[in-house]
Amino acid sequence: MQGIEFEEDKNFSGIKSKAIEPTVARQGFIMKLMVRIGFADNATANLVLLSFAALLFGTAIFLYAEILVEPEKDWSLDARAILEAHEYKR
Repeated sequence: MQGIEFEEDKNFSGIKSKAIEPTVARQGFIMKLMVRIGFADNATANLVLLSFAALLFGTAIFLYAEILVEPEKDWSLDARAILEAHEYKR
């Protein structure tokens, strides 16, 4: 490609970049409490909290098992009612 010329800006020095500062997340209340209890490592504290949540979830499922499962029908009452109705017809 011949004959193509680009205009150059002598005053342009490029994109000025600052050093990127790492963002630091604030610790939440529960994590501060876990540190006070004695879990200095965040990973260990997270595992303890996750285990506690799983334990509570399992307990809730166990306690509400009757709600989640359809109860069996008591056929003895229906059989008794049929026999009584059959005897009543006689």
